[in-house]
Amino acid sequence: MKLSRGILLLLAVVPIAPHLFARTWYVRPDGGTRYSNNVRGGQCDGKTDAAYPGSGANRHCAFNDFRYMWDDKSGRVGAGEWIIAGGDTVIIRGCAAGSGQSSPDNPHCRLGWDAPTGNPPNTWCYGVGSYTCFNPPIPAGTAAQHTRILGQNYAACNTDGATNPKVYVSNLTQLFGGFSQQYTFNLQNTKYVDIQCIELTNHNGQCTHGVSPGYPRPCNTNQPLDDYADNGFLTSNTSSNITLEDVYVHGFAGSGLKGPIGGPVTMTRVNASFNAHAGWDFDDGHNTPDAAGSSIIAKYVTMIGNGCYEEFPVKHAFPARACYDDTSGGFGDAWSGQDTDLDTFICDHCEMAYNTKDAFIGPHTNVRTLTITSSQSYGNMGAQWKWNNTPGATVTFENNLTVGSCLRFSATIPGASQTFASSSKLPGAYLSDYCRAGGNTVAVNTQENSHVLFANNTFVDYIDTVILMSCGPANGNHSGKCGSTPVVFTNNIFLGYSLKGNEPPALFFMDDRSLKVTSNHNIEFGNRSDYADSCRGDIICSDPRLVNQPPQQAWTNQTFLDNFTFYPKSDSPAIGRGAPINGLAVDFYGSARPNPPSIGGVEPRK
Repeated sequence: MKLSRGILLLLAVVPIAPHLFARTWYVRPDGGTRYSNNVRGGQCDGKTDAAYPGSGANRHCAFNDFRYMWDDKSGRVGAGEWIIAGGDTVIIRGCAAGSGQSSPDNPHCRLGWDAPTGNPPNTWCYGVGSYTCFNPPIPAGTAAQHTRILGQNYAACNTDGATNPKVYVSNLTQLFGGFSQQYTFNLQNTKYVDIQCIELTNHNGQCTHGVSPGYPRPCNTNQPLDDYADNGFLTSNTSSNITLEDVYVHGFAGSGLKGPIGGPVTMTRVNASFNAHAGWDFDDGHNTPDAAGSSIIAKYVTMIGNGCYEEFPVKHAFPARACYDDTSGGFGDAWSGQDTDLDTFICDHCEMAYNTKDAFIGPHTNVRTLTITSSQSYGNMGAQWKWNNTPGATVTFENNLTVGSCLRFSATIPGASQTFASSSKLPGAYLSDYCRAGGNTVAVNTQENSHVLFANNTFVDYIDTVILMSCGPANGNHSGKCGSTPVVFTNNIFLGYSLKGNEPPALFFMDDRSLKVTSNHNIEFGNRSDYADSCRGDIICSDPRLVNQPPQQAWTNQTFLDNFTFYPKSDSPAIGRGAPINGLAVDFYGSARPNPPSIGGVEPRK
């Protein structure tokens, strides 16, 4: 009796950490329905990685539908409530469609309504409505024990070390939305949540929403509803310590990710492509700023074809069925920031290509520490790179490859079924706003007491201006206060071309007289210089001689820079002519940098 009292006393005074009792829950196609107080005939409790044995209620077996994690399908729980606790793990091995589900696609897991009308047996989110039929906020984990939502192959998702989840999509567990969901997967108001080895998409190949003209027709937003979903992941300024790993989010009528953030977000091997509005639109419609201390660490993040509706089923390498820009009711940014400050943004091995507007974050978000490394941007209809930084910021742009081909969408994109230029008059072709907002390849707005470094990059361009530098906040970017901000260009290759009837691109344009640029150990060839740069000892103004480099001529097509090879030839003046950069040990492809290094983003091929 004394021992029992001692144990009770210990339990009373020592807090019990929730993660000590963390549970793993299971979803699999051969599982069963959920048992609850509302559904006494439910077959499984979801707590065991086992099939439903075929008889009985409340058996120790997996659920057969992911939605059972928050909805018992009784029609009595409204938006539902998660059955899991913070720090728990959910492993989704697939789902089995119920008898009333329209367009079932086993073992893929439908989210939202099961059917185009809200009548039984479609009782998911009963009484809530189709637009907001998505999961309630996920129970938050802790720093020591995250809440985890895992696809079945989470332990070895990226086959053979691949870095683009589209390549190994068959390893991912697919969740798909539909029937006019505004958002498909809710990450609002939670923290310490991991999403891993998941494909999030929808199966809409029939209609468009919010653009003009609708092709092949506008989506029906009244019952009976069309089977589309607007956005993928929903975030808010209370979404914090979110991890997305091996995630492929694509095919939405809106954005792959939508909303601001409330703290650190880590993205590793994420692909957000062919979403008709944006890859990630941080504006929730109210311009809500990110919470203080917010940051993004993005490694191997791919955003391609945003602004275009994805075909379903996918038949082409570039699977667009219609593309829109900001003159046809569309948008088309890859990353699209709102009016906010962001503490840190690291983009390492990111790829942004063939988006119908700007590729990178835009002019509204002020970043304090911005680091872009070993990344590439090409073929986007707006700027290939565009950002603002706060006063006192540090900006590092190293080892990146850029092709300033903002007119590229005026011709057929490799792997596409057709051209999407409106001048073609083809159905689904609604693009015309090429090179919007000046057509600058890189548009940077810096502020006082900052440091901006461009080192060991390769830029290939053919229109307008390569580097546009401004000074001051986005709403007043001629502040004249950037005399204290060094802007340094070291070891870069600037290779310019011209289109027939046009002059070559200008290399630099300083939009504020206080800006001071230092340029050294660069190769500048084929560009106009508007910044009094001159050919001297460490500024080389001769041909960089890159492998398979197109010749200098008046080009008449938009395809001549496709598949550009950035390697220097053996006789290139770039080899061994750079200045050592502290901490820059490898090139874009991971090859070691010798001392002295080559100029540009890539060392010679060995």
